[in-house]
Amino acid sequence: MVIIDNNIIGALLAFLIGVGIASLNYALSRYILKKAPKQYASTQIVKQLIQIGYIVLLYFFADKTPWNPLWMLVGGCLGITVPMIWFTLKLVKLNDSLKGKEES
Repeated sequence: MVIIDNNIIGALLAFLIGVGIASLNYALSRYILKKAPKQYASTQIVKQLIQIGYIVLLYFFADKTPWNPLWMLVGGCLGITVPMIWFTLKLVKLNDSLKGKEES
């Protein structure tokens, strides 16, 4: 029998969904930087709305799960923010490489 009432399981699940959202946001940012860099600032609003929407969903619906809502919120917040450290470095390198092509 699988025990799913452990709070770590809920936090891990929320973390993994957060990582998925961060990955989708990275893919969107990368696509925009390559295809339409002038639109990049406006896509940040969309990305923020997606991230905030996920946290709001966790806040309001986590109590309907067998896990503690606080653990799920922490897992979701970490899932969104921790991968963005690496994704931000990759986006900066991509942006720098694109600028090098423009200047030459």
